[in-house]
Amino acid sequence: MYILKNLWKNLRRNKGRNFMVLMIALLTLTSVTLSFSIKTISDLAVTRYKNSFGVQANITVDWEKFNNEIPPVERVNADGSISVEQNYELPAPELADYLKYADSAHVKRTLYDASVAFASDTLIPVPNNLRPGAEIVDIGGMTLDELKKFFNEDEAGLKEIFGSTEELQKVMDTKRNCIGTLWGFTDLSLLTDFTEGKRKLEQGEFPGEQGECIVSTVFAKQNNLEIGDTISVSGPNKADTEEITLKVTGIYADYFSEASAAELGMIYADVITTFDTVMNSGFHDISVNDATFVLNTPDDAPLFLKEIHDKGLNEYYTLAYSTEDYEANTKPLKNISRIAKAFTLAAGVIGAAILLLISCFNIRERKYEIGVLRAMGMKKAGVAKGMVYETLILMFISFVLSVFLGGVITKPMTAALLGNLEGVNQTLPPVAILFSACLSYHWPSVCWRGFVLYLRLCVMNRCGFSWKGIR
Repeated sequence: MYILKNLWKNLRRNKGRNFMVLMIALLTLTSVTLSFSIKTISDLAVTRYKNSFGVQANITVDWEKFNNEIPPVERVNADGSISVEQNYELPAPELADYLKYADSAHVKRTLYDASVAFASDTLIPVPNNLRPGAEIVDIGGMTLDELKKFFNEDEAGLKEIFGSTEELQKVMDTKRNCIGTLWGFTDLSLLTDFTEGKRKLEQGEFPGEQGECIVSTVFAKQNNLEIGDTISVSGPNKADTEEITLKVTGIYADYFSEASAAELGMIYADVITTFDTVMNSGFHDISVNDATFVLNTPDDAPLFLKEIHDKGLNEYYTLAYSTEDYEANTKPLKNISRIAKAFTLAAGVIGAAILLLISCFNIRERKYEIGVLRAMGMKKAGVAKGMVYETLILMFISFVLSVFLGGVITKPMTAALLGNLEGVNQTLPPVAILFSACLSYHWPSVCWRGFVLYLRLCVMNRCGFSWKGIR
């Protein structure tokens, strides 16, 4: 009981020194708590970003393996020249294949870019207005005789031009009133013409739901279309008898050069919509221009490659992926986490060193008090308990105040450093409170061992007591 009474007297008696210890401990603990909070939130943000971005992978040809196992064949032409040809044609994955591959536990989501020509009896096609000699001739829907005359080839030559009998038949089955192309995207990031400045949305907004679309300013002017109007289109194949209705939600402008326009053809009749619109249209001859698989982590890439090979992908295809974007998105947060970790360590060490120094001076000033207490018969453990309890009380008060200040400052500070991270709690993490509590508990022990070392060096001889047993 006397130990506690003496403790309270010492706390009141040494107000100035205790207040200084309290403020140093408060500032140190608050700094440690805040920096540890920023580190914890940064680590959570890194995890969130990784889960959000994933790793983008595309199916591509493994040309090294392909050329090694199926080398090209040299052919001597009639004029004596030599041409190198590849007689083996790789079967390209179709839409159904991509959908099958995307059904995987390794895939977070899939980004599709698909297109299909559309026909219409009510919409007016946009003339290309190209210079003489650069006109584009639409061969879709020509009969076999018309194609022979146009290319000046027999049927065998036409099959070689189009690549197969199926492709030749596809051209002949095409409607004569195909006037444009329907482009479907799952993500606006795939609209590279817009990100590169070749196209710009002038009015309205991009399609967000199935059945919505945007059209070019030239196409809208040609057909007197405004935002909110609807258009009806059908598929490119003669078997596509059903029409779908699309609502115009925006109008974009083209900024292609004349040369690009001549090369790309009917670019002004590009109608941009969602992938689901194209997918559920029921049209024939839908082409998948690009399919990007967003994998969970880089470690999923080899597992996913093995899985899609098991699902029927040709062995000469592989996955092309890069972790640069994956790492670049999290690098700033990792740097902040490392800085916060270093600041936590520095604040803890510096604060402990200052407290240790003050405690040593405190012992030096109280050597008379220690001698009196020992002369009165107080055991060494009792003297030690009193001093440790004093430090513990001050640390407890500092801990409570630091948690309160940390809770108030954490959110605005992390918002300023990291931005408003959706899905990441910016309040004081419980682990930071626990870390601060551990420091508050262990610092008195560290300081007391400093007391013992100092006493053994400086005070022991003056007081005439042996302090060997103090721990």
